[in-house]
Amino acid sequence: MPGNVFSEGFSGGFLPLNGSAQITATRPDIIRSLLTVGYPSRKAAIKSVGRWREKLLVAMASGYLDPTLGTTRYFRNLEQSEKVGVSFLLGEAFTHWYAQDRMRVEFLVHVAGLTSCTWSSVGVAAPLKTGAMPPSDKSRPDFIGIRRAESHVFESKGRIRKPSAATVVKGLGQVSKLQAVNGVAPTTRCATFFMLREAGAEGRVIDPPSASDGLSVTFDRRDALAKTYSFFLDIEPRDLSDEVGEGFVGREIDDGVFFALDRKIFDIMRETPVDPTMRQHQFNEVFGILEGRAEFYKGKRAVETSPGPDGTLLLDRRSPIRRRRLTPRG
Repeated sequence: MPGNVFSEGFSGGFLPLNGSAQITATRPDIIRSLLTVGYPSRKAAIKSVGRWREKLLVAMASGYLDPTLGTTRYFRNLEQSEKVGVSFLLGEAFTHWYAQDRMRVEFLVHVAGLTSCTWSSVGVAAPLKTGAMPPSDKSRPDFIGIRRAESHVFESKGRIRKPSAATVVKGLGQVSKLQAVNGVAPTTRCATFFMLREAGAEGRVIDPPSASDGLSVTFDRRDALAKTYSFFLDIEPRDLSDEVGEGFVGREIDDGVFFALDRKIFDIMRETPVDPTMRQHQFNEVFGILEGRAEFYKGKRAVETSPGPDGTLLLDRRSPIRRRRLTPRG
């Protein structure tokens, strides 16, 4: 089994999340999440590290995680500094999985890279809530989660060991400090801790109370969606109907590994309207499609296929024999 995640501190409509639940992610899910979060755009990734990054992320999930998402012997024999970097990226991927699968949050975005993003201080100094440690002025949460009428805050901590008390309170402080997203208090503030283990991943997710003072962030929500879909918008994708099913476009990013997007979403997002009313209309139109096709996406799930509630799909058609050769024994 892939392991378990323990959630605490949630209230309201997210109250059922509290407690222990099985991590139901598959390796294709983790590959899709790795390709979705991280660099602000495919162009930025290519400029920073080269075109091979996509294959690197596929190889990372295939080589460091076995089919049950436990760590392989290859991962366990890495140097400590190498494990830290790998754990950071895989921790973000598990956070992305949790947001989409457990919380039904379609988008997880590094908003700091958006040209429309502005941070400001709000509130007056007051003691933080129980369990949260004041972060530094430059310390900001990793992600903003976007649902149609909600925002969520996420700070991701990928680990190889159980997080220390200091690490936990630092994460709680980072998320509790964000008071407002586009002028509205976020629905949840999630500090996530995912630990990579030989027996399977272990997770802990905490939604702490907010602080009395902190930060506010504003950004264009349409631009946030475009950033999420930048893998497909930065270049002209090809029709993948024969590979992954009718109505999807994308690319083969490695031999037998396809990353695709619903063509309906692509056709809408390839336009960049300037008028604020049209930009809001585009945002609403995307969510309308996602809501109307949610069951269709779920129906695409298979052992080798990972569909997302954001209209993306990852298909790993590599043969089991080749996968065994690529994955060192655990």
